[in-house]
Amino acid sequence: MLADLPIRFEHPWLLLILLLVIPVLLLARLGAAGQGRGKLIFSVVVRSLLVMILAVSLARPSIVDRGENVTLMIVADVSRSIPRELQRESGRFLERVAEAKRNEDDRIGVVTVAEESEIRQTPDPDSVIQLDHAGDLAATDLAGAMRTAISLLPTDTANRVLLVSDGNETESSLLEAIELARANDIPVDVLPIEYEYGREIVFEQLRAPNRARIGQSVDLRAFIRSSAATSGVLRVFQNDAMIDLDPSSPSDGRRIELEVGTNSLSIPVTLDSGGAQRFRAEFSPEDPASDAILENNVYEAVTFVASDGRVLVVDDGGLETGALVAALRGGGVEVVVEPPSSLIAGIAFLNGFDAVVLANIPRWAIDQEADRGLRSYVHDLGGGLIMLGGDQGFGAGGWIESETAKALPVRLDPPQERQMVRGALALIMHSCEMPKGNYWGQQTAIAAVEALSSLDYVGIVTFSWGQPGVGNVNGCSWAFPMQPAGDKSQAIAAAKAMQIGDMPDFGPSMTLSRQGLNGVNAGQKHVIIISDGDAVPPSKQLLDNYLADGITVTTVMVGGHGTPNDRKNMQGVAEYTGGTFYNVTNPKMLPKIFIKEATLVTRTLIVEGDFAPDVTPSLDGPTRGISSVPPIGGFVLTVPKEGLVKVPISVVTEEGEDPLLAYWNYGLGKSVAFTSDVGSRWGTGWPGWSGFQPFWEQVVRWSMRPSSPPNLMIRATAGDDGMAVVEVEALSADGGLADFLQGQARILSPKGESLPAALQQIGPGRYRTEFALEEQGAYLVNVLFPGADGNAAASIQAAVSVPYQREFSTVRDNRALLESIAARTGGVVFSADTDFEIVDPFDRGGLEMPSSPTRIWDLLVVIAAGLFVLDVAVRRLTFDTRAAREAAAKAMTRRDADTESTVAAWKTARRRAGRKNSNSDGDTASTRFDVEDGGETDFSATADAAGADDGTRPRGGSRPVKREVSSSDAIESEKEAEDMTSRLLRAKRRATGGQGGEENGRSDG
Repeated sequence: MLADLPIRFEHPWLLLILLLVIPVLLLARLGAAGQGRGKLIFSVVVRSLLVMILAVSLARPSIVDRGENVTLMIVADVSRSIPRELQRESGRFLERVAEAKRNEDDRIGVVTVAEESEIRQTPDPDSVIQLDHAGDLAATDLAGAMRTAISLLPTDTANRVLLVSDGNETESSLLEAIELARANDIPVDVLPIEYEYGREIVFEQLRAPNRARIGQSVDLRAFIRSSAATSGVLRVFQNDAMIDLDPSSPSDGRRIELEVGTNSLSIPVTLDSGGAQRFRAEFSPEDPASDAILENNVYEAVTFVASDGRVLVVDDGGLETGALVAALRGGGVEVVVEPPSSLIAGIAFLNGFDAVVLANIPRWAIDQEADRGLRSYVHDLGGGLIMLGGDQGFGAGGWIESETAKALPVRLDPPQERQMVRGALALIMHSCEMPKGNYWGQQTAIAAVEALSSLDYVGIVTFSWGQPGVGNVNGCSWAFPMQPAGDKSQAIAAAKAMQIGDMPDFGPSMTLSRQGLNGVNAGQKHVIIISDGDAVPPSKQLLDNYLADGITVTTVMVGGHGTPNDRKNMQGVAEYTGGTFYNVTNPKMLPKIFIKEATLVTRTLIVEGDFAPDVTPSLDGPTRGISSVPPIGGFVLTVPKEGLVKVPISVVTEEGEDPLLAYWNYGLGKSVAFTSDVGSRWGTGWPGWSGFQPFWEQVVRWSMRPSSPPNLMIRATAGDDGMAVVEVEALSADGGLADFLQGQARILSPKGESLPAALQQIGPGRYRTEFALEEQGAYLVNVLFPGADGNAAASIQAAVSVPYQREFSTVRDNRALLESIAARTGGVVFSADTDFEIVDPFDRGGLEMPSSPTRIWDLLVVIAAGLFVLDVAVRRLTFDTRAAREAAAKAMTRRDADTESTVAAWKTARRRAGRKNSNSDGDTASTRFDVEDGGETDFSATADAAGADDGTRPRGGSRPVKREVSSSDAIESEKEAEDMTSRLLRAKRRATGGQGGEENGRSDG
């Protein structure tokens, strides 16, 4: 019953203070002597109310407003595992749900889910069902979507969640996430999307040895499951080159027959080269109708082939390193030259080499995964990294703040005290029209900021209707005002916090950017605009001002509402100002573009001139025995990092000493920085130097990873449960089993992220670890056993491949999971043809309607303060009611007298008018006399007013007749005086409690 009351108390036990009203009443009764009855009652009422209100306010009351509406949050699974036709059918079901809403104030929200969750509609009474999804559809994170949906539910309505899915998930655990709904009493209704592929082929596994030797023949084992007997062609690729499986056939593939169930096939392969050998097997059915999902018809595996040492030289076009590659090969080093795009193959590809050389490669030539992979390759896998300079190397190539830069022995930012020309960059952000526009806007801005040096200037301009803008007009403003980048933390924080609005006109934002750029002293000034192009283009006058100021503009067009004419306008702005135009269809390319364009203002890191390097002789390291090197024509400015970095070769200039060659140990590997090039531009005299080949052969061999020890054997396999199992067998130096080794494992994901894994001994000389396979691609495992001195004694690597998402391995729905979720939360299991006249999707049954409390105790405190003042006034001030009544009576008497005087005056005036009329006729009706003060009066009128008429009228004389006071008037006056005295005496007796009665009696007598 109390729960239904419209009021709540935070501390209801304090209401016991209300009992204090009882002693208040008792004390008032005991102290009632000498007080008037009215005053006593009023005082008791005020004091009781004061106590009651204070007691209630101390209990902290709140008025409770109960909600009556329901919010239905829809979680719609749009992943690729659900057939398209069934997704369209579920969309029609949700439209019927929206139409079935009977209360116009009920709300609907929509969250779509695949690999990530996207909020399509926040809860709103006028929601429209939208199931568009911009993210990757090759995975399903139902748990994350459920958490997102619950976080969007309002607190002023009752809530339900409707999950529309096939029940198959590849990320997290929906059963764990559903506990949040149970804890909040939120029923989860479900619509199972039911299907089953009657004919399906799944490539379940391709097994290959983890490690092998050059020239060894190995067998690949393929396992293919088919739901029906069928036939097709099997093709196998080694490092993207097709292997001829059937020499007698004109085709490189092999035709095979599949039976119902799992089919096992053996494929012999000869390993002719060292390093990582990547295998990919594909099956193509002859009858397309026999296979519903083509994405699961492929599998991959990796085998590491031991060699004497392999080096990967990354050179875009091969023009930078021709002499270097020839020198290394002449020294017996196996060299593979690849373009930057080869790094997309992942870290398993890198692990096939013992050292990697980046020859004047800019950061924008690779993606973020490759950038992280290079760092992990050195730190976690023990590989060697050598970065060569050039006009696109080090800081001039956008490597500042990159993951790879962490592995280098030099800092790519110039020192703060270095006197150099600075650059300035303004970013105009208008990416709101593209899918996930705010996210990509933030990522591109951060990428551009990180590519700058700490001395360069940077500013970010955004648009919002709520900002003052140029000329105090709503519009564009500085999300980060133009200023030195510094440590970049403030600029990055501003980029993460910015909200990008729909910019209608480029003019104000370009004007603001121009003002910011002209306000700083910079040698290179550049603007980057990202937009869909639908804003009004800038005026020609503004573009002429840009030209006059030497400011270049690069425009980046992204998806949105832009038209071919908008594209032409954006391209025209870039060409007119000397910038570059990009038409981007893949948003993942945006960070690379912004890094490239940002480096236009970091060209000042390049130092050119004739320099004679200074060599410090060394007895170890990569320059052991080197006493001199040829001169150079330029280098990229860097600073040695703190720590164990060694700089055996440097360049001395007027402003200081800068490193030409620096090296250090980083994690398990080694890295070398050579800030000039190897002959293409600045080092033209180096290839002809007699020490060129031994110098570079020594540097490269020093950085190379040592070969894996023969006493370690590793095997890594992928299980059906989404887990990978790694087992290592270790032998001691005498050939026995090595026990109690304190080994550790590092797992490198396909995105280049490094994760630790516990390695446990499971038997004599056997060690084991497990990890989850959550991403598509190759996972690399590096197992390390430290030596007695704490240094790495031995390491060995293996790889596990995930060729396709688990999304494509399922052939039917998981209705059982969805039904269990509905049962756990008290939800309803719908079907596509559910009659909403019978089953209400907004059913309030069993829902606890929310209550919104509004506190009132603070208002009661104010009222109590007022009553307190009133209580003091009642007790301290005396209010005589009898005197008040007499004062009111006298006021009434005075008003009556004034009324009578007014009437008499009116009568007098009328008589005067009558006499005047009579005199004019010769008939005198009354005699007029002059009074002593010069006034005039009418005695007959005076007599009438006084109410006395003795029949005597004055016949003449100059004075008026004065009426005498009668004896009756005197007697009345005496009585009034006596009554007043009696009242005063009685009041005195009351005040003294009855004392002095004899005296009073005598007075009365």
